[in-house]
Amino acid sequence: MHAPRSFGAYGITLVLGLFGATGVFRACAPPPPAVSAPISVSTECTALVNSHRAAAGLAPVTVDNRIKIAAEAHSTDQAQRNKMTHTGAGGTSAGQRLNTLGYSWSTWAENVAAGQANCTTVVNAWMNSSGHRKNILNASMKHIGVGAVKATNGTIYWTMDLAAPR
Repeated sequence: MHAPRSFGAYGITLVLGLFGATGVFRACAPPPPAVSAPISVSTECTALVNSHRAAAGLAPVTVDNRIKIAAEAHSTDQAQRNKMTHTGAGGTSAGQRLNTLGYSWSTWAENVAAGQANCTTVVNAWMNSSGHRKNILNASMKHIGVGAVKATNGTIYWTMDLAAPR
């Protein structure tokens, strides 16, 4: 037995009414919360990092724009999720994010933080943490990028990516 051709819109309305539209269609995910544009911190934070590297007898690192873009994008992602994490959207690592931007690395490291008000406090926090300090004072590192983005709740999310090219 076939349903009459006129079943069309009325039939669909009836089916949706009986089963509820929410059971048939998936709701779209809400957009991520609006966050501030990245805060310009690369120059200041890099100067602080280089002062610590100089005190340890190490060569300075220089800002690479691709690494800066990766760090800023990761800080934006953290701020949108209100979550400090090394894992980026889609489960990416810093190395994967650098690859996506065309930076061919031989080694990389990432420091993240949340809540510090400025470069001085975040770099001091990283220097007072053995793992983060090790990343900053790694003699292999040649390039740096730093991102900071303020979430809607006022928390600033920080990302420092360090790397050396192949």
